Amino acid sequence: MKNLVLLLTLGLFIVVSQSCKKPPLPVIQDTDRTTDTTGNGGNGGETQVSPYVGTWSYTKIELKNGILSFMGSESGTFTGTGINIVGEVVISENPNVFSTELEFTADVDAEIFGQTQNQKLPVDKTTSTGTWIESNGEITLTEDGGKKLGVISSTSTKIVFTGNFDNQVPITEQFVLDANSDVEFTITK
Repeated sequence: MKNLVLLLTLGLFIVVSQSCKKPPLPVIQDTDRTTDTTGNGGNGGETQVSPYVGTWSYTKIELKNGILSFMGSESGTFTGTGINIVGEVVISENPNVFSTELEFTADVDAEIFGQTQNQKLPVDKTTSTGTWIESNGEITLTEDGGKKLGVISSTSTKIVFTGNFDNQVPITEQFVLDANSDVEFTITK
């Protein structure tokens, strides 16, 4: 009989102790994480910085479709690359602005009057500023004067865009040609 009372007491104790436990609190997970590159906070979720924000380095410069002219008349063509490149593009958010600074030496192969000649032309430091927007994972760059830069491709680690190259090519001390070409710039992060 003692054993029966002990078993009933133990069973009652277990039932009572289990009924006094509070139910576990539910774990609430925030699954509404919104990417908002405007910095306005989205729908109460986490604000993420655009992958384009940061400092980018110029890594490649290609001069294409170059035309050499003397006093307004075409006198040759050229192609080339940038060497000794020093420059960067800084892209920031809120406001969405960029600034760029670049200097390099243009290593060009010019064909003038049927003769091919290699020239290394120092290009003075240039700077520019502008605004940017991101749409569907791609970036659009617009200089302060309103000119859109031709973005060929853009990822979170590499942007390729086009521009224009204008410089002078000294052939002799008295004979200087005007050089104009398309340029393809590559910057990486």
